[in-house]
Amino acid sequence: MDNVFKFMGGFFKGLTNLLIGFAALAVLTEVVFGAAMFPGMEVVSNLTGLITQLGNGGFVGLVALLILWSIIERK
Repeated sequence: MDNVFKFMGGFFKGLTNLLIGFAALAVLTEVVFGAAMFPGMEVVSNLTGLITQLGNGGFVGLVALLILWSIIERK
């Protein structure tokens, strides 16, 4: 049973790293080329909206930001 949890933890960690890489690539292509990587998907404006929502959330937004940061920085 312990092996299953290790496998799933490694799988989700790898998937998270892959998605973060795709998000960084999408932001980079939008900045460099001025167009979205995929039509209809504007990553920079979505990230800006997310940051705005977290900022307007006050303490709850700060807690959500800390949770997201801990997920990204987990090694």
